Amino acid sequence: MSELMPGLDGMPPIKDHYDDGEKILIAEKSKELGVHTVANAYGLKWQSVVSWKRLKKQQPASVPSPKTKKTEIFIQSPLGGTITPDEIIAKAEGADKIYVRVDENKAYWVKGQQNGAVNLW
Repeated sequence: MSELMPGLDGMPPIKDHYDDGEKILIAEKSKELGVHTVANAYGLKWQSVVSWKRLKKQQPASVPSPKTKKTEIFIQSPLGGTITPDEIIAKAEGADKIYVRVDENKAYWVKGQQNGAVNLW
């Protein structure tokens, strides 16, 4: 069992009032360490921590989580051509590692003991 240190490892510090995000973090930690352990560490009643477990369930499903939003990345050549990382991965066909050199218009790949290069544009 790991030790809970309020204010460390992404946990909120001890304070008088917690916002919903902090309450969710504390409630999630109680699933790992136990309600009484977490409540004692924060100086809370265990019933409060238990009641905070419902907060995560109440969040509307239509609101995207920041963790689920996918960031689009475009790699652009000096002449204006663009390519995405997914397109580069597809060109390298299952490589373990890919090294992109836009200045050379190449993606160098390594797969086990094999290696090679593909043109980007």
